[in-house]
Amino acid sequence: MKWLDRVTESWRLEFPDRDFSTLPPLVRLGRISLLMREYQKRVLKPVGLTPSDYSILGALRRAGRPRRLKPGDLYNAVGCSPGGLTKMIDRLEKRGLIERSSDLEDGRSFQIGLTAEGEALERKAFSAYTQSGDRLMAPLSEQQLGDIDTALELLLECFEPPVESINEERPPAAPVNSGASADAAPQGGIS
Repeated sequence: MKWLDRVTESWRLEFPDRDFSTLPPLVRLGRISLLMREYQKRVLKPVGLTPSDYSILGALRRAGRPRRLKPGDLYNAVGCSPGGLTKMIDRLEKRGLIERSSDLEDGRSFQIGLTAEGEALERKAFSAYTQSGDRLMAPLSEQQLGDIDTALELLLECFEPPVESINEERPPAAPVNSGASADAAPQGGIS
């Protein structure tokens, strides 16, 4: 990544007394974020899904049988705005991939579940994504993958606020997709 070396050197020349060791990882992370979004779109396009569509189907699959969640639980799993979630649910319901049904425990509420067609498409998308990921990561050794995963886990902890409370010296992470369009990538992307 020669361009980043040049950028880092220009920072050092401009501000010789400043330590810029934190910037290269952040710049790389930003670049990976942009590339990852495009990668997910490219992998899912042949199966007719967007990353946000898949996030709903994947969350319902991960819920286990009967592959149903209450809207609030789905919202927490996907991590997008409530308005964005409603638009995604409406779109997937029109396609026959999910369905709304009365909540038997709470008659005032409903649950969202995968249809047979939605479950089949989720499996196809997940298979396409994992196969593509295997090809993408093939040049890396098992040790390198483990090291990368450990480093990314540490970075993620830097961005996510602690569960117990937010340290006052560290501002909370920006909300994930607040105000984002219904096609914006949800929290975890593909899983």
